[in-house]
Amino acid sequence: MSAAAPSPTLSHLNFVPVTRPEQVATVAALAHDIWYEYYVPLIGRAQVDYMVDKFQNAPAMQAQIDQGYEYFLVQRQLESGKQSDIGYCAVQEQPGRVMFLSKFYLHHAARGSGTGRRCMEFIEGLARRRGLSLLWLTVNKGNPAVQAYQRLGFRIAADLVMDIGGGFVMDDYRMEKALEVPS
Repeated sequence: MSAAAPSPTLSHLNFVPVTRPEQVATVAALAHDIWYEYYVPLIGRAQVDYMVDKFQNAPAMQAQIDQGYEYFLVQRQLESGKQSDIGYCAVQEQPGRVMFLSKFYLHHAARGSGTGRRCMEFIEGLARRRGLSLLWLTVNKGNPAVQAYQRLGFRIAADLVMDIGGGFVMDDYRMEKALEVPS
């Protein structure tokens, strides 16, 4: 999708392809806010410091974009007509008609309102339009989002423990959802 193309909209949400450096910087700032608000109680400040510094910053995001990941800034349209940045996601097409949902994060004010479900509808629609039949992600085993993903039709497919350096590991589930692809 080119930068000039209209952004897909789902009920006052816009999914803006991240292609310019200032958009990457916006996503990195959102990542910083979301990670420190949500993940410090879950995995601790030291690991959040490490992961934000290593994976959730503008250079790391730009490197992923350069490697074929697609980032989308999630915006909510306000009554004033302005846009409010409320989250972001990143996906990567993989061999075997598969899409990896690498990142999916919402600002605390956007959680619990159906926004996550609408974001997942966008992601699934993107995969289906491309003829992909499986969507997968990883999520920390202690994250309450595990149950949210299950309500959205994902199943736990594997336990993953990955050394991410710095003396830290990610203790995650791999979750998968089969997608019906239109013929």
